[in-house]
Amino acid sequence: MRILSPGTGQPKRVLLLQHDYDYRHHAGVARFAAQAGWALEDAFTPVQGLPEAWLGNGVISCRGSSHATLDWLRKARQDHNVPVVEIADNAGGLGGDVPRVMTDDQRIAQLAAEHFATRGYDNIGFAWEFDSPLARRRRAALAGEAAARGLRFWDVPFERIAQLRAQEAFPIGLLTESDLVAVRALRACADAAVPVPERVAVLGIDNFTWRCEAASVPLSSVDPDYERAGYEAAAILNRLMNAPQDAAAPEEPDPVRVPPLGVVERESTRMLAVRDEEVAKALRFIAHNAQRPVGLRDVAQVTDLSLRRLQGRFKAQLGHTILQEINGRRVERAQELLRETAKKVRVVAAECGFGNSMRLIRIFKQYTGVSPMAFRKQVAREGEERPVENAHDRGARQE
Repeated sequence: MRILSPGTGQPKRVLLLQHDYDYRHHAGVARFAAQAGWALEDAFTPVQGLPEAWLGNGVISCRGSSHATLDWLRKARQDHNVPVVEIADNAGGLGGDVPRVMTDDQRIAQLAAEHFATRGYDNIGFAWEFDSPLARRRRAALAGEAAARGLRFWDVPFERIAQLRAQEAFPIGLLTESDLVAVRALRACADAAVPVPERVAVLGIDNFTWRCEAASVPLSSVDPDYERAGYEAAAILNRLMNAPQDAAAPEEPDPVRVPPLGVVERESTRMLAVRDEEVAKALRFIAHNAQRPVGLRDVAQVTDLSLRRLQGRFKAQLGHTILQEINGRRVERAQELLRETAKKVRVVAAECGFGNSMRLIRIFKQYTGVSPMAFRKQVAREGEERPVENAHDRGARQE
């Protein structure tokens, strides 16, 4: 490998090596590169070979577990004195003096525990397939959060998912190492005949949209803010490339830990913790059928209870009625359609199970405090996706 320095006065040439590719890392690095006037090159190494000869000033690496990339980076540093910054959650390998940008595992665990706790889960756990260093760190962080909140923590390798019912762990919220592992956890739950999210709520980490939205149950996930991680790594590299040749660098710089943006909720955790199996059946039916013209008796028929007994147990478990649950879900869906589409109110009413515009307008206003058209105008003004008020909360107060 030959690495040459560009001529004086030329823009800094930076190589982005990504064995584990994420478009958001790339976006963050590219944003800084544009601001700094770099000439950015990228290599997605499972597809493109590592460069034999390269003309450049610095490297940002997302090498994952690639030994070939590790060897290339070592040679670049040792033989050519090229500054390197790693975006990495795995263990080091280049030496303790290499700056690293990492996700904030402790804050991720806090968000996950809070997400489950606010939905009533007393049992939370960490589900894993392979015992990697990253899985161990994130499992330990979640266990600490569970202890701090007085929640019961469960260590759940995939083969133990089928045993959770006998161990009286349901309902339980499970965090996983990543979205990829979470998708496999959904499969393991299905194989064990454990419904998600009615008995087990599954939460991933990465918020890789294409993976989350296409999962067997659309997957909730913690967004680690990978774009910021890329930007921070580029900023560190910029300082290294512009430092005087004789400047002393810290022998072992602390990793820069990027805090997550938050939890992006989808169907895999969109359920309150319910211990009553019959109420859980009713919730599952409502979640899957609220947008159809279903009534209270339809809900009761999927349980082993009379409508009257189900209504009593439902209210005792959740604090609101079956009708409020149905209407709340319909209003939430209407909010999504009004926010994200230009569909007419009568079309939204039909698609959400209200039947007609007048009923939609009346119930929507009861749950949110505004009419559907006023809601749409407010969203347009604010330029952001933010509901006026949680539909279940307001509806439960007024019905």
